[in-house]
Amino acid sequence: MFMRNFISAILIFSFIFCFSCSDKLIFTEQDKYNVIGWNVSAGNEAGGSFSSTRALMEDYLSLKEACSWNEYRDAEKIGLFGKYILDGTSKIIFDNVDLWWWVKGSGLTFKDEAGDDSQWNYQGENVYWTGGAEYTFKAFFPKSKVQLQPGSDSDRILATYDTENEQFDMLVAHKKLMAGEENPVKLIMKHALAAVKFDFQFSSEGVTDNLIACWLENTTSNGFFTSSTLNFTEDIIWPNSTPAPAGTRFYYWEPYNAVAITSTSTASAYLASAPEGKGAEFTTNEGWILVIPQSSELEGNVKLCFKTSTGGNTVYSAALPAYNFLPGNRYNYHVKISATEINLGLTISDWNERKSSHEIDFNK
Repeated sequence: MFMRNFISAILIFSFIFCFSCSDKLIFTEQDKYNVIGWNVSAGNEAGGSFSSTRALMEDYLSLKEACSWNEYRDAEKIGLFGKYILDGTSKIIFDNVDLWWWVKGSGLTFKDEAGDDSQWNYQGENVYWTGGAEYTFKAFFPKSKVQLQPGSDSDRILATYDTENEQFDMLVAHKKLMAGEENPVKLIMKHALAAVKFDFQFSSEGVTDNLIACWLENTTSNGFFTSSTLNFTEDIIWPNSTPAPAGTRFYYWEPYNAVAITSTSTASAYLASAPEGKGAEFTTNEGWILVIPQSSELEGNVKLCFKTSTGGNTVYSAALPAYNFLPGNRYNYHVKISATEINLGLTISDWNERKSSHEIDFNK
């Protein structure tokens, strides 16, 4: 009897030991339900997923495409932070690790919302859920370009951004949940920046000219600022920074070839390519420039300036009304020019909407 119980104890111990090491020895189908997995998408504040609309600026049609490797370029990465708290003790499980679209050696696959096998995998060993623990995750994109600051972790992301030198679409995500409450974890990446576009058109029929330069310029000491440090906990917060001094040109753009303005067609500033140092950094996003979200109640503390072929060195300007640039919104200014005046209109839309949600005419 003693010998039989002794052998049974050995077998039970051996089973427990092998099970605890299953991720090291043999990866089974059942194991994948205990491994933390991911389903990443770019969405809006409501948490929607937009697989059919443009998630990113630049040349990518989707976040998945940007994070996929191909023969011409390496995959861009998402930076991932994660921790859990159990019985008052906190443990870091992801410390700025790489997350991107690839096939991990373990063969982990999860179905995404389109029904395809999701391959959002992180670098390193598989990480398993700890029962009863509360998890917090933070993520940011693109990892290679975001200037992450010391102190960034799963509780807070601090990152500097200078829109006069960089024009990439920064995305961030926050997720808090109990262990296994959702697997794969649905990580909704939100746009941390706002986007602005300027379209020019003549209101007088038969008039033709060319746009040869465009820029913004502060008129006061507390005008528009072009850089800041993101403070992201659960909300996207960009503290006010020091604006460019009054009279300083920023977002200056001078295209290789002058862009035609007529009464029947629209010319988008920043859409045509420009030489290095004359706005080349602003011409990669279909005419949109990425800006730091900010607000101003002062009328005309920043103005839009431009020059045309017929005007030569004459600088035309239009004062921008008080503005409220929110993260994840697009602001499309419509500049209509006549022989005697410049009229300004604005359409505002969510980043992922195909049509503007509402329009504002400042001249009514």
